[in-house]
Amino acid sequence: MQSKTRYEIYLATAVLAVGAVTYLFWKRKSRLLDAVDAFSYINIKIATNERNCDEAVNELRRRCCDYNALGFDCEWVTDHGKRKPVALVQLSSSDGLCCLFRLSSMETIPNSLKDLLEDEKIYKVGVAANDDGKYLFQDYSVKLKSTLDVRYLAELCGLEPGGLAVLSKNLLRIVLDKSWRIRCSNWEADELTVKQKQYAAADAHVAIKIFEYLLKEYRFKSMMKDLLRLSKKLSVDDICQKYADIGFKQKSRKVAGDIPKESKLKDVRVSKRYVLRSKPLYQNCFLQAPDGDLLCTCDNKKALWYVDKGLAEVVGGEPLTVRLRFEPAGRSVGEVGRYYAQPKANRCVVCGATNSYIRKNVVPREYRKYFPEIMKEHSSHDVVLLCAACHQRSNARDQAVRARLAERARAPLPAADNARETLDVRKKKVKSAANALLYQSQKHELPEERRKVLEQIILDYYPQHKEVSEDVLKEAVELCVVQENVDYESHGMKVVEYFSKRDGGLLALEQMWREHFINVMKPNYLPDLWSVKHNEERLWIKWSEGRLSENDLKVIGARWS
Repeated sequence: MQSKTRYEIYLATAVLAVGAVTYLFWKRKSRLLDAVDAFSYINIKIATNERNCDEAVNELRRRCCDYNALGFDCEWVTDHGKRKPVALVQLSSSDGLCCLFRLSSMETIPNSLKDLLEDEKIYKVGVAANDDGKYLFQDYSVKLKSTLDVRYLAELCGLEPGGLAVLSKNLLRIVLDKSWRIRCSNWEADELTVKQKQYAAADAHVAIKIFEYLLKEYRFKSMMKDLLRLSKKLSVDDICQKYADIGFKQKSRKVAGDIPKESKLKDVRVSKRYVLRSKPLYQNCFLQAPDGDLLCTCDNKKALWYVDKGLAEVVGGEPLTVRLRFEPAGRSVGEVGRYYAQPKANRCVVCGATNSYIRKNVVPREYRKYFPEIMKEHSSHDVVLLCAACHQRSNARDQAVRARLAERARAPLPAADNARETLDVRKKKVKSAANALLYQSQKHELPEERRKVLEQIILDYYPQHKEVSEDVLKEAVELCVVQENVDYESHGMKVVEYFSKRDGGLLALEQMWREHFINVMKPNYLPDLWSVKHNEERLWIKWSEGRLSENDLKVIGARWS
């Protein structure tokens, strides 16, 4: 009896001890830490010249191999509401190396740092990193690549995507110093204070730690979800690539904590200007030559057009097959011919999504529309299908190539003050006043004061008239308020002109865009036989058949003669 009582006492004591330890562990874990204390292990390096910049970059590259990612942030001075050039770039590895690059102390950005910032294989993670990238481009012509907003990962994990300080507090239990005295301090000072260094380093380092936390969280949830399917471990690119270089937009959440399906996240994130195609683009009807040789696939409408015009007859139903009653001007042979003859899949060529898609011009229309007809006719090779998310990401990454072409060909990109057409603000005001007096006054009686103001606008424009007559109003409502800008220069046209006069010609420009698409989007589902040299092969066939002139060869950049 006594031993039983002793056993019960021991058991109760053990339970209480475990409970106490658990409580203390939980309390310690849930305790908020100041960033300075939490990140006491950070090794801060300051780079103010090319030599120590090169050393810092090499060390960062060596240390970021685990995730191919670095925490990223920028600081600048705002003077009387105007932003000055970026003064400081912060990059941090997950193991605690944080390098502060003082751009304000350097004459130019060292090539090593520029190459790191423009390296597509290394993610620069943070909050609104894409916006900081725009400032770097404006100030230093650095094209920051592979930015990643950690709020996308927060949404993937079903968490509320707040700012950097909120995510740090909620996920890491670390409180960042967001005092305005530090944020708005002089980042161009000869020497940074200890607090400035700690603040700058903490912002970059907490970004990579949040990234690391969310990546592990999402991988764990995905592993639990796919446990029975024995799926392979998701790589960093599998999770992050679709969000690279895309600015974050907050989505409304009906139920806090719900883990959104990835497809729904894409739908919310995509800009409203995207019109999604849900019906198949490729109907894969067959078009045959008179001898039954397969020429190409086409849509149902085109196939039946030949039939309705008496130019072809239906010879098959599943799929619809029509045979021409005349010999076409030419037949594509070899791989080019086989490319156009094969059925095309209705899916995103990058990720394989089949629910909705948009046409993507691999060679943008702003350039291709200025190509000679021989390069455009009967050629749909560069029109591929992308889902809305991949389409938006592809367009965002095209901007870097456009900027390089603008610099190379001295063809400035369109700006608000250099539009094709300009609006005459004064005429627009007069036209609006005339509309109100002539038509709106018939529906609603205008207040006398308002009428006088509108009439004065008309009389100021027509000083030869003493009063506003109906004839004057009718003339005013017909005013043309938009006029052609005589100073406008088409970026696309200038780039095409530049390439048409140089070795490689337009084929080089075309291949540049195709290689860019392959390199940045890494498509997994391109049609078989899709080639970066497609037009060169197609036009060579035309030339060998005597259907191209020497001048044609010169413009497109071919050297076959």
